[in-house]
Amino acid sequence: METHDAGTINEVTTPNKRSASPGLLEALVALSIVVSLSGVVMPVVGSELSKGRMTDAWADMQTIAEGLNGYTRDTLYLPTGIQGRTNVTWLYGAGAIPIGNTFDANGEGRALEDALLTDELGGPRWSGPYSSTDVLGPDPWGQAYIVNADGWISGHRNPYVISAGPDGRLQTSPFDREAAGDDLLYMLP
Repeated sequence: METHDAGTINEVTTPNKRSASPGLLEALVALSIVVSLSGVVMPVVGSELSKGRMTDAWADMQTIAEGLNGYTRDTLYLPTGIQGRTNVTWLYGAGAIPIGNTFDANGEGRALEDALLTDELGGPRWSGPYSSTDVLGPDPWGQAYIVNADGWISGHRNPYVISAGPDGRLQTSPFDREAAGDDLLYMLP
């Protein structure tokens, strides 16, 4: 058995330490890490949001085109006026009419819902609705979708559905065959 003499043990006493709160330097380091990570994460998140909006716009335009094809198949009329008259050269969805809209210079415009949600244009053979109100709402940037119905009337160009895109400015004219600027264009067959 071992015995210890009380005189041979050295006792070391330490003062009681309070729990240290982070100092200014640690807070600045943490803040700089968060800021630098946000510089990496935010562009990625922004890019994914932008891609999602583009995807939504393309899907809406395709659904509008399919609805217009269903309308013409059932009614045997083009959506260019009441029962196929040719006074309507452009159709528009809900939302703000995009800045730079030149479609209204070529003739009368009508709401897309007149063809796709009600029998306003189609007459007795109309058997829709050919779309839903959410698709006919504004594009992901708050602007109205536009349909170039003049493409059916003129015969030398195709009709199309267009979105003014992220900048909200319509840069494609009724006579263009492809999108200009950041516009999105969906050509109807």
